[in-house]
Amino acid sequence: MLDSLETVINNYKQEDTTYVNLRLKFAARKMYLTPSDTSWLGYNLKTLKISKQKNYTKGIAVSYNNIGIIQHYFLSNPVNALNYYQNAYALIENNPKLEKYAVGVLTNIGLINYEQQEYDKALKSFKTLLHFPENKANTFFNIGNIYGQTKELDSSIYNYKKAIIEAKKSNSSSLLIANTKSNLGLVQTNAGYLEEGLKNTIESLNIIEQHNLEILKVAAYTNAAEVYLKNNAIEKAEHYATNSLKLNEALNSLATKNSALGTLANVYEIKGDYKNALTTYKQHIILRDSLINADRKLEISRKEIQFEADKDRAIAQVEIERQKSIKNASIIGGSAFVAISLIGFMLYKRKQEAVSKSKEAEFNAKVSDTELKALRSQMNPHFIFNSLNSIGDYILKNDTQSASDYLSKFAKLMRMTLENSEKKEILLSEDISLLKTYMDIERKRFQNKFNYTIQVDESIETDEILVPPMILQPFIENSIIHGLSQIEEPGNITISFKKENNMLICSVDDNGVGRQTIERNIPTKKSLGMTITKSRIEIINKLKNTNGDVKIIDKEKGTRIEVSLPIHLAY
Repeated sequence: MLDSLETVINNYKQEDTTYVNLRLKFAARKMYLTPSDTSWLGYNLKTLKISKQKNYTKGIAVSYNNIGIIQHYFLSNPVNALNYYQNAYALIENNPKLEKYAVGVLTNIGLINYEQQEYDKALKSFKTLLHFPENKANTFFNIGNIYGQTKELDSSIYNYKKAIIEAKKSNSSSLLIANTKSNLGLVQTNAGYLEEGLKNTIESLNIIEQHNLEILKVAAYTNAAEVYLKNNAIEKAEHYATNSLKLNEALNSLATKNSALGTLANVYEIKGDYKNALTTYKQHIILRDSLINADRKLEISRKEIQFEADKDRAIAQVEIERQKSIKNASIIGGSAFVAISLIGFMLYKRKQEAVSKSKEAEFNAKVSDTELKALRSQMNPHFIFNSLNSIGDYILKNDTQSASDYLSKFAKLMRMTLENSEKKEILLSEDISLLKTYMDIERKRFQNKFNYTIQVDESIETDEILVPPMILQPFIENSIIHGLSQIEEPGNITISFKKENNMLICSVDDNGVGRQTIERNIPTKKSLGMTITKSRIEIINKLKNTNGDVKIIDKEKGTRIEVSLPIHLAY
């Protein structure tokens, strides 16, 4: 069928709207089946060019959407994709005949929000799309993905099952059912339903093989690897993780590659192959960090706001032109009309100024949110690579027990950090656990050169108070690296939490060489930890109208840091 359609296109002699429709039909049927084919971008750009020459709105809109899909999924460039999606939607929104294409474009825009971890915004978009009955299966699937990412596993499972029911009811494609079952299997496994998860995973893999759904293999194999790993089927886990990485070389899906590397590192660790575990985990960490790109998120936010502003300007222009037409057509009562027009123009101008201020406030809020996410993702790369190198040293010395212990603690810290990286606040008890794991790793790396104690005031319930994650970590790192490493006697770090005037006072106290000695040795180096934490607290103060602060207290021997935070209860 596809071959015959391609033959018709090749033999068609005239570049008209029928020719455009044939090209769109062929792309819709084959593009998803061969995502690694690099000619698709040129193919759709040519369709777009012909559509513009013929002023064919449908061809232009669908071509924009197709090019957005290529940029989004095939080339991993969501910023460019968003441009094309928005151009497509702008045309569809103003042409009722193209309404059926709106669902696909809005879904793609929602998926960019999802992939950029803007889960609340994505969830709102997808719930709106539930009003389109012909697209319910896909929408339930996307909602299931969001709940899976936010760890609301029961809600995720519910929506995946609804997606499968709707897909079967509407005779949806095998691709959607296979994709849903793959994700459902992973979420069920993570929720502890190992038997059901494995069953859905196997069914998904069977559908993919039966229909040769190449586009799904990379993601489905990555999910399968994790499911088999949780079921302790190590060889199958290694098989699917390895094959996912091989297939991904052509597709170049960075997020999927990152997941596959993480799973494969765990496989190697379980098998006792610590050298490969270390190498693979390094690749996973480097790729993960490259995906957390605050600049990209900010650029997307700006483009979204710009898109809305352009729409407002277009509406305003239409209104102005309409007023001009009325004015030109009016002969009687000209003076009165001028007066009314002036009043209308003043009201209109005020309204536009209010809209402009609202847009500016929205933009500032997005900037603050993006900056806060960037700050939350801070984990000193030197610490990561020093830890990995320490693990490597143990492996080279054939000290597998120490390597295993170190890797286990390091993996736990990275997992906890990743889990909390998208949270603005976590429980104080969770943050203390993070700090303990971090300091245990550093103690081992520095040959137990220092000890630490954590003191919590009796009036504080650590399971009820929320704090920004790892807010003290940069100061602890400074104490260890710059303060305690330069003294001969054993070092001590005391971390304490107490209440004072409705504020939570978090302190780091060490007996190191002190700030003045550090500044004499490194006079030009500014404290990155101080800069980061002050920026975080400034954003918190702005958003919550509070007065948090950071103080440095120079002692006779050592330094004390006090971070003041507004007390925020979880309940």
